[in-house]
Amino acid sequence: MDTLKNYLASKFASVPYTPATEKAKADLLAKMTTRYQELLAAGKNENEALGTVINEFDSIEDLLVAATAPTTATKNNLTLTEVETFWRSTKRLALAVAGGILSIALGVGAMIALVPTAFSWLGVLLMLIGVIIGISLFITIGMAHVRVKVPLDKRGITTELQATARQRQQDYTSGFTIALVAGVALCIFALFPPILQTVWQVMNFDLLSGAAFIWILGSGVFAIIYGSVIYAGYTRIAQADTFYALADADDRALNDLKQRNPKMHLFLYQAYWPLIILAYFIISFVFGLWSVSWLIFPIAGVLFGVIRNYALLAPKN
Repeated sequence: MDTLKNYLASKFASVPYTPATEKAKADLLAKMTTRYQELLAAGKNENEALGTVINEFDSIEDLLVAATAPTTATKNNLTLTEVETFWRSTKRLALAVAGGILSIALGVGAMIALVPTAFSWLGVLLMLIGVIIGISLFITIGMAHVRVKVPLDKRGITTELQATARQRQQDYTSGFTIALVAGVALCIFALFPPILQTVWQVMNFDLLSGAAFIWILGSGVFAIIYGSVIYAGYTRIAQADTFYALADADDRALNDLKQRNPKMHLFLYQAYWPLIILAYFIISFVFGLWSVSWLIFPIAGVLFGVIRNYALLAPKN
C-alpha cells in the first residue's frame, strides 16, 4: 500500500541505488504488506495495523545495513583509482613497446645506410644502441606493467567502471583512428623507396632505399601499436565483468608454455631471437646479402608462432 511504500522510500532515500538495495526494499515491502494484511484479518483497523507493522519492523536500519553492506564480491571489485593506475601503466607500455620497435628500426636502418661508407663502424654502433634501447624498454616497462596487473587479477569490474571505460574509449576513438590510419599509410609508403630503386636503378641507392624502408615502416608500426595498446586498455575494462591479468592471448600462451614445456619456453623467450639476430649479422656481413637478409625477421616471426603453437600441443615435460 502507499503508506508502506512511502515509509520505505523515506528510509531508502539516503541509500545509493544498487540492484541489491532495490531488491532489499522490494523484499521488505512484501513482508510488511503480508504482515499488514494478517493484522487486518485479525480484526485490527488500518491505523492499528500500520502502527504495529512499523513497530515490528523498527529494526529496519539493521536490515538496511545488512542489505547495503558490501558483499565479498563487492569488496573485491576494482576501484576507479586502481583502474586509472592500470590505464596510466598501459599508456607507458604502449609508448615503450612502440618506441622500442622504432628504436630498433632506426638502428638497423642506420647500419644499412652506413655500411657502404667509411662510417660502417658507426652504423653497427647505432644499430647496437637502438637494439639495446628497444630491448631495455620492453623489459623494464613490461615488468612494471606486470606488477600493476597482477594485484588486479580476478577482480570484479562494476557497471560504473565499465561505463567510465566506455566513455574513455569513445573519447579516444578519434585519436585511435588517426594513429591507425597514419600507421597504415606509413607502412604502405615505406614500399616506395625500394620500388623506386627497382624502377630507376639509381647508383649507390640500394642500401639507402632499404634503410628508408625500415625507417618509414618502423614509424608506421609505432603509430599502430601505440594507438592500439591504449585503445585495448580501455576495451579490457569496458567489455568484461572480471579482470584477468593474463587476458591477452600472448600472455596466456606464454604462461601455459612455461608450465607445459619449460625447456622450450627457455629456448623461445631467451635464446631464439638472439640466434636470429646473430644469423642476420652472418648473412649480412659474411655473405654480403644485405638486400635480402632483412627477410629473416618476418620469417622468424612466423616460425616463432609455429614452434610455440606446436610446443603448446605437445605433452607436458
